[in-house]
Amino acid sequence: MTHTFDIYSEQILTYQLSGQELEELKANSSTPEEAAEKHLRYAKRRNAKTIILFGAGSGTLGKVLAEKKSSEQELIICDLYPEHIRMLNKGGFGEINKNENYTLLTDSSIWALLLLLSQNGYETTDSHLILNPELDGQSKNKHQNLQKLFSGTKQIDPPEHASPCKISAAAILSPDEPELADFITNFPDWIDEIVLVWDCADLTPVPQLGKFHRAEIINVCHHLEADFSAQRNRMLENCSGDWIIYLDADERLSKESWDTTRLMTSFKGCNGWYLPRMTFYPDREHCRIGYGLWPDLQLRLFRNSPSLKFVNKIHEQLTGINGASGILTNCPIQHLTHLLKSRKMIESKLEKFNSSTGGNFSHQLGNEFPHLANKFVIPRNDWKLSPLLLPDINMA
Repeated sequence: MTHTFDIYSEQILTYQLSGQELEELKANSSTPEEAAEKHLRYAKRRNAKTIILFGAGSGTLGKVLAEKKSSEQELIICDLYPEHIRMLNKGGFGEINKNENYTLLTDSSIWALLLLLSQNGYETTDSHLILNPELDGQSKNKHQNLQKLFSGTKQIDPPEHASPCKISAAAILSPDEPELADFITNFPDWIDEIVLVWDCADLTPVPQLGKFHRAEIINVCHHLEADFSAQRNRMLENCSGDWIIYLDADERLSKESWDTTRLMTSFKGCNGWYLPRMTFYPDREHCRIGYGLWPDLQLRLFRNSPSLKFVNKIHEQLTGINGASGILTNCPIQHLTHLLKSRKMIESKLEKFNSSTGGNFSHQLGNEFPHLANKFVIPRNDWKLSPLLLPDINMA
């Protein structure tokens, strides 16, 4: 049976993006046979069901491990350089997988590989982890960070009951956004206040959304002026809740996701939660993947604090969260931009982004995106995945 990882990787390798790098390799003092036999002994000692090799390297170590491992052991090769895998496959690297001797997982996103491993039931407790000794430079650092993330991330039990804290929902909006009534009604009844910062001079063009929700709606008007952080900071200034959650007009959460976010405000060991974002394309049954398009982690649920501040005019980032952070893997943001907006509307938005960067970035809308059925990027049905608490790792 074809593994989910192979299906995912096949789709990633279908798309060749310009500017992709190859892995940096160094000469290895030991032979692949010696390295493979050593690690297989370690794996046997630990009764490890799975061997995970971080970085394909020349492909030789993976090939030897695939040939020498027991039939009961599973070998997963994780690689953060799809272009390198594409080059190896031209030399026959993919041939050893035809008898299901190993599983390939590749994407340039370290977070995609982390979530795919976690969501499909792989844990360090029954896995033997290998950083390919052939790796060098940036490639070694990236794969080592992935190994550290995977081994250091912990599943935590969510609280059984939500604390009676006040929760503010928020957004920065334009009056001409489609489906604004649906956006407001997506917020659950237990939200205490909704803060909306509008891209306009006054309330004249702002739709009357109070009738769609019981919460107090606070409307603030200020032109965006190509500065998303300033607009987000106005949003923060008007939020009085103990916790804040914010969405964009083309984003939704399911009822189950809302219920989980409410529970996690009671967890004392984390002050900020990332939510994966699924950008539906070309329909609700599929989403964009690859090269950062998924999981596209968004820090959207966080404890309110005077130290909070957004920085960067575009691709704004929230700073000032003290303490640990985590990922609510079972709470994907449903990103509806390709379903709610025409191509012309999206291109117009990208033009605003480009103008705000002063020429430092150029956002372009491609004619096609790598995409996959949603079922391949959500936790599998037979694996209960709790929220993930992230280790404190310097990803630089």
